[in-house]
Amino acid sequence: MTDSTKRLKALLSRGFFPNELPPPFHTNSFASSAVKRQEEWQKRKVHQFTSFPEAYSIPRHSDIRRKLSVVNPINQYRVAKLIADNWSQIKEKINDSQISEFDPVIRTKKDLRPVRPVNFDRVGREKIRIMAMYGRYIKTDVVRFYPSIYTHAVPWALLGKAYCKDNKDSQEFKTSYANLLDKAVRDGQDRQTIGIPIGPDTSRILAETIMVGVEAAVKSIISDLADRGIRYVDDLIIGISRDETPTNVLSALSSALYEFELELNAEKTQTVGMGYDHGHEWIHDIRTFEIGQNNASVRDDLDSFFESSLQKAYDNRKSNVALYAAKKASTFNLTDAGELHRIYWMMYIARRHAGALAFVAQFLVSRKEGKNFPSSDVRNFILEQIKVAATYNHTHELAWLLFAARELEMVVPADTLDRVVKLRSSVVALIIYDLWHLGRIKGAVDFSFWREFANASGLKSEMWLLSYEAAIKGWWDQQLPTDYVSDHPFFGGLFTDKVEFYDKAAKIRLSTGKNGISAEGDSSVEGEALITRLRDEVSFRVLPGFADDYS
Repeated sequence: MTDSTKRLKALLSRGFFPNELPPPFHTNSFASSAVKRQEEWQKRKVHQFTSFPEAYSIPRHSDIRRKLSVVNPINQYRVAKLIADNWSQIKEKINDSQISEFDPVIRTKKDLRPVRPVNFDRVGREKIRIMAMYGRYIKTDVVRFYPSIYTHAVPWALLGKAYCKDNKDSQEFKTSYANLLDKAVRDGQDRQTIGIPIGPDTSRILAETIMVGVEAAVKSIISDLADRGIRYVDDLIIGISRDETPTNVLSALSSALYEFELELNAEKTQTVGMGYDHGHEWIHDIRTFEIGQNNASVRDDLDSFFESSLQKAYDNRKSNVALYAAKKASTFNLTDAGELHRIYWMMYIARRHAGALAFVAQFLVSRKEGKNFPSSDVRNFILEQIKVAATYNHTHELAWLLFAARELEMVVPADTLDRVVKLRSSVVALIIYDLWHLGRIKGAVDFSFWREFANASGLKSEMWLLSYEAAIKGWWDQQLPTDYVSDHPFFGGLFTDKVEFYDKAAKIRLSTGKNGISAEGDSSVEGEALITRLRDEVSFRVLPGFADDYS
């Protein structure tokens, strides 16, 4: 297998679906099939295929949400292949950056995301160095970065904006990998030129190339940028020299972003350091909290922790304090009495803060074998929250609540799902169909809306995942033909190869036991990486700046 093919397989198997989806969703078998069928798809003009992505809504903070994308696999294959085949040129461009924490490596090792997550340790260390050497710094980011990216900015960043403008009609430019990347991204979102999908690792790579271009434009004004800047994705920290004002730095940034039709986020722009308030970061208090060993005081300690965390969440509405607090709480070593108290607090924090709900759902499943697990109360909580999430089309919360219901072997009343079965979400739909086939839904369910996607048009729609997966699994609630899949020029090959995107046997990988965090039935590198990350998040090794991961 060539290096290019290894990169392609990694991007399609472990860097495709958003990390935030529940465990059953995977793309491993798709990657193997796509690699095998490259020549066949090329002959069938895969470059002409267009589709809509599924929008998967996740909470950020307060009432702010982020739209992730579950991109059609045929279009994602095109983007991933162009990046894999032209990686040396793309990597060379990314390496032009002197301030990014991004590591330009596509990891091909099994069970790891191809693109490394943000190195917050490095960011924290650099931020302290900049404060020490300059006394002040500007912190800012780009307004709605991924949704605002102009797809034509991809070739601008890779080839140069002037070259692209001057040669836009030339055959050389039209057939360049950079222009083909622009087209491949657009074709996966109904040819829209505004925005790139959030979720796939390929988008992280493309976003990095654009910000490297922004850096170059900033450097033409701030020549010593490499000495006083650090960047992670679109977040920038730049030291302010003695003879400068914050306005000077912001002007240079605004001018550079304008070249790529992007804008500074005024709401998140701040000056930190000498002459300005140096506020206390909430994250330090939460991560250093310790539960006492006296059984009589455990409940009081939990009350203090959660009440303090909720106050910090109120005071820091633009950060997902509740999620971090829930993760910290999951690591406490507790007695049986304390465990029950923690479970109720976790349910309350999830009720107040949607950003913590998915993690709390996983936590509840991990505690189901506990001596004092309140099964009835947890069941009522999940059923109520399903109705709430369905009302607001909050697909992320719905997916995790439904998955938790499956793992807890709950029986879900059909009327709880009246709104759910009318949502345009394959992720939610497949978990519902899984529950239905397991006999875990009591009463009649009206699947008529979802059946409308059982055709070739459905395979190009935002419901492509349901359209394909329900056919391959025989999950449609009525006897429906599957030839719209088997005869399709691209999905037909996946059908023949028995490719599946939903693994019915997948379980939650983490168990938060009395002695800390452990792997539950998963000794894979990925499982260990998840455990390590959760431990790191609540350890003393976390440096200043980590709070940005929860904003």
